[in-house]
Formats: sequence, C-alpha cells, structure tokens
Amino acid sequence: MRRNAALAAIAALLVLGGCSLFGSGDDEDERAAAVERAEAAYEPVVAVRSIEIGRTRNGIVITAIGLAPAPGYAVPELRPRRDGQPGPEGYLDFDFVARAPDPALAPAANPAQGAEAGHRVRADHHVSLRNLRGVRGIRVHAAEGGMLLNF
Repeated sequence: MRRNAALAAIAALLVLGGCSLFGSGDDEDERAAAVERAEAAYEPVVAVRSIEIGRTRNGIVITAIGLAPAPGYAVPELRPRRDGQPGPEGYLDFDFVARAPDPALAPAANPAQGAEAGHRVRADHHVSLRNLRGVRGIRVHAAEGGMLLNF
C-alpha cells in the first residue's frame, strides 16, 4: 500500500512538473528563431547560367549553375515552389538561392571583386518519378530572370 502511494506521488510530480522536466517550449521558440535567421541569410542568385537534368533509378536530378552576387556565397539550393507540385502550365518551379557570406568573415566595406568564375554556384535537386507525372518542364528563378527547360 505504501509503495503504491509513493508511486502515485511520483507520477503526480512528473505530471505536474512535466514542463520543467521535459522543456518549457522555449527550446522550440529558440529553434524556430534559429531557422528563421538561417533562412534570412539566403539570397537569390543573380542569374541562372545553365540547367541540366540527369536520370536516376527513381527520378531525375536537376543541376543548375548560376552566379552569386559576390564571392563567398555557399550552400546553394534549388527550393521548390508550391511544395514541389507543378503549376497550372505544367512546370516545376524552383528558386535558386545561396547563403550569404558571414559579414564578420568578409566585411561589407570591402567586398571582394573578381572574375565570374569566383561567383559561380551549383545546386542539385532530386525529383522522384511520382512527382514528374504531367510535368512539361522545369523553371529555375533567379534575381534577374531565370531559365526554362522543356522535356
């Protein structure tokens, strides 16, 4: 009997103190803020220079080459629009973005200049066969226009 009462008391303490035991939700707010800061560090590339597709076992890989605003941009991505669903015209749309360099590492007061090759970035994105049904082509968008590839 005494043992059951002790177990019930421990269970009640865990239930009542669950928030402090398992975190208060502040961690989720901090994680959401960190994700938001990371997203804000991404900027559109200036221009798309080429798009290629390659066949895989279960879909295609889209490869885009573009020009970043300056040297030092990293982690380029092709971000699908409309959750990867084709638009009304039958095209899959992607935003071509790259993470801006850390201002502490590359001061904005003296931006590096250089040849176009120093600004070049490449992003790859896999699309499954199931998401290609009814798709006519791919559009990749950049700050100054974009590029279209028809199938």
